[in-house]
Amino acid sequence: MKIDEEKLKEQLMNELNQLRERVAQLKEAVVDHLTGLYSRPHFFDLAQHEFVRARRFDRPLSVIMLDIDELNFINESYGHSVGDQVLSTVADRCKTNVRYVDILGRYGGEEFVILLPEADIEKAQQIAERVRRFVAETPISTQSGSITVTVSLGVADLTKDTPNIPALIDRIEKAIHFAKQGGGDRVETA
Repeated sequence: MKIDEEKLKEQLMNELNQLRERVAQLKEAVVDHLTGLYSRPHFFDLAQHEFVRARRFDRPLSVIMLDIDELNFINESYGHSVGDQVLSTVADRCKTNVRYVDILGRYGGEEFVILLPEADIEKAQQIAERVRRFVAETPISTQSGSITVTVSLGVADLTKDTPNIPALIDRIEKAIHFAKQGGGDRVETA
């Protein structure tokens, strides 16, 4: 039985292309392409693992949520490409101001979450304030010039009454709401 080398080569190339597409899909499911942070679903998978570990071993666990103030205004005034630069830069600034063990994810359009294993509420507040200050004090260079950006942050920790990660996130979203109502550029604790 003789194998048609051209057909075999074509079949292998098709399979290779399908595998490449699947790898790209899997990567997209894990990492947000714009910010390089974990995607929301992957963040929640990792957060659930840390939640179970913290409960089992009675260890501290905190979460920070960050919302970029006035991103809609930036998008409308400078264009979405500048807004994307702001998102990417703020994500990078978050990465440089957290610990190696912390888990960062993109929660929504202009919101990021940071899971802090082994961090109590005081440590989480310190990290949140450090991120807030670094973002506010360092203008972002964009194709339209330098832009000063601020962020509102909410902080919460795992308590005995916290049934799951979504409940912890709900508390943080309320803290973000208070930070926004207070004018933004601030940290609020849930």
